Amino acid sequence: MKKIIVLLCSVAFAFALNLQDISKTMQEKIDESLKILDQNKNNKNKAADEIFALFDGVFDYELMAKLSLSTRYEKLNSAEKTQFNQAFEKNLKKSFTDKLALYDSQKLKVVALEEKNKRAFLKTSMLVDGKENFVTFKFYDKNNDWQIYDVDIFGISIIQTYRSQFKDVLQNGDFKTLLEKLSSVDFSK
Repeated sequence: MKKIIVLLCSVAFAFALNLQDISKTMQEKIDESLKILDQNKNNKNKAADEIFALFDGVFDYELMAKLSLSTRYEKLNSAEKTQFNQAFEKNLKKSFTDKLALYDSQKLKVVALEEKNKRAFLKTSMLVDGKENFVTFKFYDKNNDWQIYDVDIFGISIIQTYRSQFKDVLQNGDFKTLLEKLSSVDFSK
């Protein structure tokens, strides 16, 4: 039994993302994603599933959900937190899948990695209509495994966008209303 536990721990740490590997690993995942998109132009759901398989281990969806709900998250009971985490991840992935239709052979390239205050910011560049735009992946160290907790797309934080919209919903409704909207609306717009 002890050997199995050691093996599982070894496997888990073998896939941990180290700070010095973020740029290289992310560029590889981005390049593979672009290939998947080119190969599945007529099937965005298949492309999205394959891309999620590449990136799911790098995103901390639970922390993203928590940050997006801000202080209200701690007021939820554990069942509500589970419901919210699942609904948030599903909404985020649905939003991404819906936006795949906008993909038109753009290339995303790693520009720089900056470490600051126990965080890492991976800046990537994309040409859109001849103009350089930036996507920044924000990482934090989760037990020696660097995970993404937010993404700034062209200067707009996904988490801040969700937080603002969730705040608006909760000012006029309750948690159940938020869950219903999260299941039916693309909040990342």
